[in-house]
Amino acid sequence: MRATLIMTAMFTAAVAVHARAAEPAAQVRPNSYGHHLIETELARHPNVVVMAMHATPPGSKTNVIVASNIGRLGKAADADDLQVTTSGQAKLSVNAAGDHFEALEPLKDLDGQVIGALGVVFRYKAGDDKAKDVAEAEAIRDRLSHKISHAGNLLDPWPYDPKFTARTYAQVLVDQTMATHPEIRILAIHATPPGGKTNVILGSNIGRIGKAADEDDLRVIEKGETNREVNDTGRRFEAELPLNDSKGHRIGALGVVLGYHAGQDKEALVRHAEKIRDELAAKIASPAALARKAG
Repeated sequence: MRATLIMTAMFTAAVAVHARAAEPAAQVRPNSYGHHLIETELARHPNVVVMAMHATPPGSKTNVIVASNIGRLGKAADADDLQVTTSGQAKLSVNAAGDHFEALEPLKDLDGQVIGALGVVFRYKAGDDKAKDVAEAEAIRDRLSHKISHAGNLLDPWPYDPKFTARTYAQVLVDQTMATHPEIRILAIHATPPGGKTNVILGSNIGRIGKAADEDDLRVIEKGETNREVNDTGRRFEAELPLNDSKGHRIGALGVVLGYHAGQDKEALVRHAEKIRDELAAKIASPAALARKAG
């Protein structure tokens, strides 16, 4: 009896260990939004040879590689990765061969909260300017942070629906508007493309291109109501507004997320979001224009 109990306990423990080990990898996919972000940055920085994002997937307790250009998806973070994530301080190192320099930077979301670590590896030879590489790695990290809502966002599929692309006028409008209004945390355009029956995200700074509208989005679109919401962290305020084209025809919804702190005037934030919405609407000739390919 005792032997049976011991064997049962050992089997249960083995199953639990296997489940913990397998859990993160099951949530990490190669065609993720995080991987798209890495590919975009690598194209901008030809002297970067490796880039990897470490974060904790939703529902998991294990920090793993969620995106990289060298595979290893689901690989558990090592001590250096965890130290950077916990301390919020970068770790810099030259590899044993002396031909690569890595800046391991704290990876942040658009609120500036540390959600993991970003490894940026440069080609290197003795005497190269490490400070220049560190500044470049920090610039990459900061640019990425404006495109990451939270750790789970990195695991979203890219694109959310393969029928859609981010190379549209809608995305151009999002990028231009956010450049003009750096106070915006998130901006998302919801509309129905020509010939379609489903209202989707056509442009945003956090991916999810092609994601179908949810009940809140549809209520804004169909009833012309504005949704007001402080998120669960208390750091963001979202005003989701009915979106018109330049002729005044309602064509969808615009989500505007701004920074927030307790006691802030929410109606003033709504009015600010409305101003942003009206500026953007004046540049939209029609829903078809939003879906038009750009670039």
